[in-house]
Amino acid sequence: MEEKEKRIEGIEETQEAEQMCNEGNLNSDDTNAKLLELSEENKQLKDKIADLEEQLKEIQNAARIIKASFENYKMDVDRQLRDISRSTALRIMKVLIPIVDDFKRAFKHYDISNDLEEFYNGTKKIFEKFEKTLENEGLKVIDASGKFDPFNHEALDREERDDVEEYSILEVLEDGYTFNGQVVKPTKVRVAVKPRKPREEGKIVENESVETQETRGQDGQKDAKN
Repeated sequence: MEEKEKRIEGIEETQEAEQMCNEGNLNSDDTNAKLLELSEENKQLKDKIADLEEQLKEIQNAARIIKASFENYKMDVDRQLRDISRSTALRIMKVLIPIVDDFKRAFKHYDISNDLEEFYNGTKKIFEKFEKTLENEGLKVIDASGKFDPFNHEALDREERDDVEEYSILEVLEDGYTFNGQVVKPTKVRVAVKPRKPREEGKIVENESVETQETRGQDGQKDAKN
């Protein structure tokens, strides 16, 4: 019996050892599978990081190109504006020079003839030519008829009037101008305002009488106390 029991115990021990070995193999297989899975995930993450870094480089390069293009565009616009300004000034000079020549001829002729009336008529025509030239270049006189407009007019003086509508323009003191629709100088004008209501003398006297009576009453009370 004892020998049989020993055999049975030996068999059981062998079976337990085989089971432990099998379990160890299973655990080892699970660990290897997890390691492989983690390794694959790590590789995927590295690939994503590499892709993102590549995209970042592309964005940075695109940003540098856009910045450089904008700087070049800005320089081109500034250069074009300078060219336009110079060409505009040159064009205006070309139309003004003949008027300067007209004035020189008028002065020279007056030095010879001493004819004041002829000189006046000549310079008046030159001035009219000058005004027309400025008008053709875009300079316009602001209309000052009608009522006061704070966007186009500047009121330098006011006059109380009851025979015209309030804020009507009574007189143009200095012409105003627009250049291509933009106000460069407002028209300086005198405008009409409603007359101020005169003080009613009766009420003033009445108020003064009341104040006088109150003063006298206060003085009487002081005398009575004394």
